[in-house]
Amino acid sequence: MQPVDAVSGALMLMPLGLFVRLGGFDEGYRLHAEDLDLCRRVRVAGYEVVVANDLRVTHVRGVSSRRRPLWVEWQKHRGLWRYFSKFESDETPPWQRPLLWLALWAHYVVAAPRAWWRSRATA
Repeated sequence: MQPVDAVSGALMLMPLGLFVRLGGFDEGYRLHAEDLDLCRRVRVAGYEVVVANDLRVTHVRGVSSRRRPLWVEWQKHRGLWRYFSKFESDETPPWQRPLLWLALWAHYVVAAPRAWWRSRATA
């Protein structure tokens, strides 16, 4: 087992009692970053997030994004901003926050067409 900051929600195991005590996944996220959020709350609560390097798992990526790539990309960026606002904003100088917001959404402008094109190539 190796301590890490976060693991993918695609295969995440934790005791039910801890999950309930932490309030489960934050339902304000639609897709992406809810696993980062939960792992951070696990660490803040004094527990470790670990990965089992000796297990193999196949995660079929992109199933959600094949049919709705622009929506999924939007939710990914929206989730990252939610995560930043929830956990990092207070420690970030106020003058940097709008720059980070612009950078995030500028990235969306580049990532969205790329995601759309990839979805067409695999269809």
